[in-house]
Amino acid sequence: MDFISNFKHLDFDGEKFYTVILTPNSHDCYPIVIFRSPYVQNTIAKDDDELAKDYLNYYKTWLERGYAVIFQHCRGCGKSSGAFIPYVHEREDTKALFEFARKQPFYCGEIYLCGGSYTASLHYTAAPFDSDIKGAIFEVQDSERYRLWYRNGQMRRGHANWHFGLYKNKCGLNKTHNAESFSQLPISGLSERVLGDRAEDFEQMLCAPSPNADFWGTRHGGGEAKGATDTTNVPILLTTGYNDFYVGGIFKMWEKMSESTKKNCALIVSPYNHGDGINSENSIAFPKGKRCEQFGETYAIDWFDSIRKGISLPYEKGKITYYRAFENKWKSDYFSEPATDVFISLGSDTKSFTYNPLNPPKFGAEGDYQIDFKNRNDVITFYTLPSKKDLFIKGRMKAKLCVSSNCPDTSFYVSISIEKPHGDYVLRHDITSLCYQLGDYTVNSKVTLDFNFDDYAFLLKKGERLRVDISSTDFNTYVCHTNKKGAYHKQTECDIATNTVYFDDSFLILPVEP
Repeated sequence: MDFISNFKHLDFDGEKFYTVILTPNSHDCYPIVIFRSPYVQNTIAKDDDELAKDYLNYYKTWLERGYAVIFQHCRGCGKSSGAFIPYVHEREDTKALFEFARKQPFYCGEIYLCGGSYTASLHYTAAPFDSDIKGAIFEVQDSERYRLWYRNGQMRRGHANWHFGLYKNKCGLNKTHNAESFSQLPISGLSERVLGDRAEDFEQMLCAPSPNADFWGTRHGGGEAKGATDTTNVPILLTTGYNDFYVGGIFKMWEKMSESTKKNCALIVSPYNHGDGINSENSIAFPKGKRCEQFGETYAIDWFDSIRKGISLPYEKGKITYYRAFENKWKSDYFSEPATDVFISLGSDTKSFTYNPLNPPKFGAEGDYQIDFKNRNDVITFYTLPSKKDLFIKGRMKAKLCVSSNCPDTSFYVSISIEKPHGDYVLRHDITSLCYQLGDYTVNSKVTLDFNFDDYAFLLKKGERLRVDISSTDFNTYVCHTNKKGAYHKQTECDIATNTVYFDDSFLILPVEP
């Protein structure tokens, strides 16, 4: 079969968008699958002939299955002109590409959307979806921008670092940022100090640590993508992994879909991370755990073929297909079946720890083995009693901690791991602060904080224990709380906190499958 490859510089909004057009041949009409991406820096030095071979080789299977492919470099990325500011121009740029696709002689009246991580987010901005968009695959990315930037008012350090890395990446800025940059005080004005340019979207985001802030309804706050899949009637395949940054948000997207939409959609959950992979030296490999291992390398194309041609799939539409960790098998069901809550006491001790924001602890990531904290005095480690029988835990684990602090505000962080022969495998974490959850706090008063962990499904075998680590933050994941009350982005100094946990009034809640 002869495949056709063309390149266009699509003129829009004063910029030129490098757009790749791939078709099975030049005579027929085809469904068009649209991809857009900012991750194309490696193409800048290549000529069109070399790129033609690369793209034809990469999308060969799509073409063989009868799809045309349009792939575009995002504004200010790769061979497209302009300044790339994450998310900000994606709605109009994506809509313009849709209109371009509809004018092509091979357009058959059907468009399909495909993307993962940021490349899914830019499709979200095009919602509500037009009637000729017949199907979509959105992988490992939450549509709610607040959940990308924050967890319970605590800013995600990694997402901020990613944002700065891509911000105007072809504009010759003298960037000096790294993960440590987000510990600078005050954090307000940070973009000007480390990028040499005021990133208005970042600076506005700093003022909105609450999901109810008006900012999250604006363009900079992702208002265009908010609820993108809530009311659509497009058949959508969502994917995520238990160790993905945004797994909880993907589950919430699924829950908010209408029942009529869900019947034609599916959610696949692997036991791995954002890239559906693992840290091979510090983690556990699960048999057939990757999506492509269980459902085939062409599972994305198969999803569209199921819509267009009615082919059968190795999982059920209308349900969540998820990996049952440590039981080592896949299953499809509604995931929300009733569970029995099992309460596990954390003991009878009272323990205090010192939290210094200038020297915060670093925790293992979800899906890695946990770190040994014996040499730190700012982490409390607790093991549950060995389980008396096999328990399959499915849903959202919770914890209640009775705590106090000598500061007017501080954060508390909880990590849950499962004890395994080669180490304690990190399952889940959550973080919150006193004032975020309670509204206000009186110094040294005992209060109870609620922790709600993201969805998981795993087997706790007879004799195994869970490990609970309690601290105030994880430097690897969050911008550190200063132990001061008030707007974080304005604070110029931090205090050292003495935080106390009262274990006799603290416990885990495990949702156990009947």
